[in-house]
Amino acid sequence: MAFQPPTFNLSVNIWRNGNPNYASPDVTVGANLAYGRRIAPPGSVNEGVMILLLPALTDIRGYWDGVDSDYVEAPAGSHRFYLVSNVDDAGKGFPNEHRCAVITQIPDGIFGFPFPVPLP
Repeated sequence: MAFQPPTFNLSVNIWRNGNPNYASPDVTVGANLAYGRRIAPPGSVNEGVMILLLPALTDIRGYWDGVDSDYVEAPAGSHRFYLVSNVDDAGKGFPNEHRCAVITQIPDGIFGFPFPVPLP
């Protein structure tokens, strides 16, 4: 059986750094919020790091592109905000190609919204 692309079961909002308008995200797309291999022990440098799986060629930007990173709200409307640190492709050139973004929680929130406690 061939590898299948992830299921993009959540709607997420993406803002370019510098867009101060919560009501107008730059991109809204289906995605999959994953914790990777679940190998980050508490207190490690990977604490709060998640992987956002997106459809191939989704326009999401990390700080490697010469400008500031995008912000992500996952799921959309939840006020759970993350900062994108890196973006790359998985399965490039294969039918299961998809984009992976490494994202980190922004515990203080943005747009005037604190990170929700408890998580919705």
